[in-house]
Amino acid sequence: MKEVLSHKKKITLLRTLLKKKDCDYYLLPRTDKFMNEFISEEDERVKWLTGFSGSFAFIIITLKQNLIFTDGRYINQINKEVDKKTFKIFDVNDKKPILWLKDKIKSKEKVLLDSWLFSSENFNYIKKVIQKKKCKIILSEEIFVDKIWKKKRNKINRKIFIREKKYSGVSFKNKIKHVKKILKNKKISNFFFSSPESISWLLNIRSNQINYTPVVLSFLLLNMDNKSYFFGKSNTKLKKFLTPYFSIFDINNLKEILINFSITNKEIYLDPKKTPFFIENFFKTIGMVVKYSQDPCVSLKLIKNPIEINGSKSSHIRDGVSICKFLFWLDATIKKNKKVTEITTSKKLFDYRKKNKLFCGLSFETISGFGSNGAIIHYRASKKTNKTLKKNNLYLFDSGAQYLDGTTDITRTISIGDNPTTEQKDIFTRVLKGNIGLSNHIFNEKTTGSSLDKIARKHLQKKKYDYPHGTGHGVGSYLSVHEGPISISKKSKARFKKGMFLTNEPGFYKTNQYGIRIENVLLVVKRKKILSFEVLTLAPIDSNLIDSNLLNIQEKNWINNYHNRVFNKLNKYLNKKESEWLKEKTLPI
Repeated sequence: MKEVLSHKKKITLLRTLLKKKDCDYYLLPRTDKFMNEFISEEDERVKWLTGFSGSFAFIIITLKQNLIFTDGRYINQINKEVDKKTFKIFDVNDKKPILWLKDKIKSKEKVLLDSWLFSSENFNYIKKVIQKKKCKIILSEEIFVDKIWKKKRNKINRKIFIREKKYSGVSFKNKIKHVKKILKNKKISNFFFSSPESISWLLNIRSNQINYTPVVLSFLLLNMDNKSYFFGKSNTKLKKFLTPYFSIFDINNLKEILINFSITNKEIYLDPKKTPFFIENFFKTIGMVVKYSQDPCVSLKLIKNPIEINGSKSSHIRDGVSICKFLFWLDATIKKNKKVTEITTSKKLFDYRKKNKLFCGLSFETISGFGSNGAIIHYRASKKTNKTLKKNNLYLFDSGAQYLDGTTDITRTISIGDNPTTEQKDIFTRVLKGNIGLSNHIFNEKTTGSSLDKIARKHLQKKKYDYPHGTGHGVGSYLSVHEGPISISKKSKARFKKGMFLTNEPGFYKTNQYGIRIENVLLVVKRKKILSFEVLTLAPIDSNLIDSNLLNIQEKNWINNYHNRVFNKLNKYLNKKESEWLKEKTLPI
């Protein structure tokens, strides 16, 4: 029987290797070679080493202690998943990992890091901090922790396919012309794309290579004289689609092709935020001059074209029907006093969604949390934590889907039973007021994400409540459900333009008691020079949790108008009992 290593034993093995390398520190961020948020099991190094399953973490292993850093979304979760005797836990809002390192590191000590797992920008920042302390960085080209991790290779059939123009709205040839024009204006002859999101958007290609985000894991070298290169898995359709615009190579041939490319090309541009330092470093070792410029696709893909906008609206109708069918089923099941659990509900919602036209999978793992589990912001139900939904507490579910024509993300908080507490109704209504305030806000293109964030929090903050996550994030078009760099958060400097998709998701979390969050996807619309939001998400908000005494006329009108639209858009897709249920759930307040 194969020995299962404890987290403590794994650290001991890693530390032994660190000593052999004559290094004092090892830095490990939770990511993969493509800087993705969602990563394959084969890249879940942080989870394997520590037990932490959240999407953001940074580890520092020293010869004497081990530290793990995450943000406010995961503090509750990390304290449950990680052994505090093995790891010291930090919130990055209290202490950033590199600043911790700066305080602790001594002159002439050595820091080991993986050149594939740090962007050029992050590497340069760490290098600056380390050199000030007269210390040295040791680069590992092969990911260091993999020396002790004997992985199981997944045998899943990975498909790469073309997203048709009827869903993308613009051909990849026209997108390339646009990008080349931007690069030409900047006098850039060669640009190296490292972001699978950008490449997948630019070439209108998608895949199931990783869960939840349908990107193609690839690199792209765009050259102004049409001698351009695509590095990634391929198939007959893709070769036919991309030829003659690109020469196609496997990623394993990257070094060889770049060496040949450097014979006739001496300058390369890349985005330091998106590119692994390994790539920059390799270009330099083969004698090329590396210069920085923003990946042009990052901002281009944020502005959705009319086909993408209509596609998103259609996908939200189908998704809304699934949500209503699920809520009807949940309501009926609870009333019959039948046992229903967090895992059961999550599976049931998936079953309704997968029947939808153009459904391609979930956009993230469903958060299905009852009672105290709902207070864990990015909770994942497991056999160990799975709660039964019982009357007189709150159930929070946050879920989304990927459709060929759009990406969805919705959170609803439901009162299980008819007797929510006065406190729960008060807080739910304050969260709702924040959501409505942001939905109704009129602004201009100079307005920042941080100023919008204040609107969503203000009714909670009147009672000195708050939530430890941003209010909103960008959403892709059959791409990443968390589409950067735009956001609505306390420190966001993002500005918004017509055609952008964002979420609106204020919340409140009472540790070991319950969680509340209400989330809709918004479209930025423009009339004359004024920007406002159109709500795309279609699903009822639990009126049983609303304290109408806390609402003004404008807020009541918003809820009534929203519920009227939900009923009118979804009613015809429901059976008679479901329709009657939805009519009741969308009655005016």
